[in-house]
Amino acid sequence: MFIEDKEDKVFIPQTKHTITASDYNQIKNEIQSAIELAGMEPEKDVIQFPTAIKQLTEQSGAAEMEKITAEGTKQVGIVTAAGTAQKGAVETVGAEQVSAVEAAGTAQVSKVQKEGSKQVAAAKNWASKTDGPVEEDLYSAKKYAQDAAQSAQNSRGLAIGQLVWSQSSLAKDNPGCLPLWTGEYYTNASTLYPDFYAWVKSHPELCKTKAEYDELVNTAQGCLFYVMDEVEGSLRLPKYKLGGRVLVDSKQPTATSPSWYNLYSDGWLEQGARYETNVNIENITFFKPFASVPLVLTSVQSTSRTSYNDFGIDVYNLTTTGFTKQDLRAVGMGWGWEAKGYAAGTPMGNIKYPWIVSFTAAVPASTAQAAEFTGALAGKANMDLSNVPNASKSALLDLLAKDTATWATLVNATDFVAPSAGWINYVPTNNADATIGINTGWSNCLVQLDGKTIINQCYCYGKNGTNADAFAFFVGKGETVKARFGVGTVYFYPCKGAK
Repeated sequence: MFIEDKEDKVFIPQTKHTITASDYNQIKNEIQSAIELAGMEPEKDVIQFPTAIKQLTEQSGAAEMEKITAEGTKQVGIVTAAGTAQKGAVETVGAEQVSAVEAAGTAQVSKVQKEGSKQVAAAKNWASKTDGPVEEDLYSAKKYAQDAAQSAQNSRGLAIGQLVWSQSSLAKDNPGCLPLWTGEYYTNASTLYPDFYAWVKSHPELCKTKAEYDELVNTAQGCLFYVMDEVEGSLRLPKYKLGGRVLVDSKQPTATSPSWYNLYSDGWLEQGARYETNVNIENITFFKPFASVPLVLTSVQSTSRTSYNDFGIDVYNLTTTGFTKQDLRAVGMGWGWEAKGYAAGTPMGNIKYPWIVSFTAAVPASTAQAAEFTGALAGKANMDLSNVPNASKSALLDLLAKDTATWATLVNATDFVAPSAGWINYVPTNNADATIGINTGWSNCLVQLDGKTIINQCYCYGKNGTNADAFAFFVGKGETVKARFGVGTVYFYPCKGAK
């Protein structure tokens, strides 16, 4: 670069521009300072300048990097220290928290186990406890189930006031029932058996006065009615005759309905009908079915006896539920029928003891009441007299023996009503001849008891081995005897113990 000192100017090569010498010198000095700062010897200012700048930059970056590294190391140290402190703090607090959680968990597990044990015990009690309430007046499911089953068993599905015939005389075999063959008297029946007491009170047709009750017991040895309020709240039960046949259901004929039936306590069934007019062939259906094919009797209502057809009634197709009748008489004549036998469903010979459904628990409401009920039956003779002393049995048999000191003679074909318990005795007349047989002729002896034929024998007197046989049988007070006999005599002898 050429510098004209005179003009104090410096021309910039290859350009038309110039700068002052002072500016040039300043620039030159700055470049040399930069070269020297870079650690170089100034030789060619402009040429060395870029290298100097590069070295200065590298030196400056290294210094800055060193500073940064130093600061980074410092910060890493600070962070590491802080992290270590925080880690220690966290580990300490974590250990405390773990310990607290473990302690709380152990307590909770204990509480859960304890509460669980209580709940398990409670659940067992609610399911199966039977010796008392589970909570206040509440009982377990098993207790309610047992009570329900017992109630169903005890109530037997029968209604208050329903009559039950049982094979057993024991109260335990007839839960919910009271006996009807002992004439029991309960002074506080309205308290012991309120539902039954109310039921009897609602049926005045089943009640008699005490005087009427006693009269029936004395004259008929039994009474089928109740006595209420001999004193306030008391009740006397009916007194059925054990082993006797008692009418339990009946229908009587009316002007518009000629049919009738009688059903007795042992299952014996009688039924029939009477008609004023006649149809040649009729199918008759029994009002109540029989257990087996019954005996059927027919009768006719004739206007004359001029034709055998007046008596002709044929019965066929006889079953337990009915029969077919054919009649050849003139249409318009009346006729009737009667059938006898045991009713369908009758347990033959098993019905013995009458009971009345009175309450729906196995025993009355309290032990005292149960004791009272048991006491009411105490001293009553068993059906087989097993609890009666032998001396008493002998005395009883003696009372049933014939009293031959007094008697009554029955009139042929005439009703005789027994004034007391006693014996009917037939003594035939002996007309036999051992050699030639004289005074021969046929006769018979027929005896009916309360309208039912019980003896019928036919014989030829006057011939060896063909005479009538003597016989005797027991009758009760009030029973009606009718004897038809050709020869001989029929007597009535009262029992020694009869009043």
